[in-house]
Amino acid sequence: MMLKTFAIAMLAISMSVGLAQAKGHMHKHMFMSACIPEQQASSICLCGTGANVKPVMCQSGQWCHAFANTCTK
Repeated sequence: MMLKTFAIAMLAISMSVGLAQAKGHMHKHMFMSACIPEQQASSICLCGTGANVKPVMCQSGQWCHAFANTCTK
């Protein structure tokens, strides 16, 4: 019985830590500047979201193609 309680407590802790990390990860992207479509990025910027709903970030020197949400050199 005590082992079951311990396992449930560990599961709850790991889920709350994972949720906090996920919120922190998304929080970082909320304040990233957006790329100017069809122009070369001068710094890291947010081009949009990919098919997997993850943010697409262009590196400095890449071009943001907003229609396809891709970055190319």
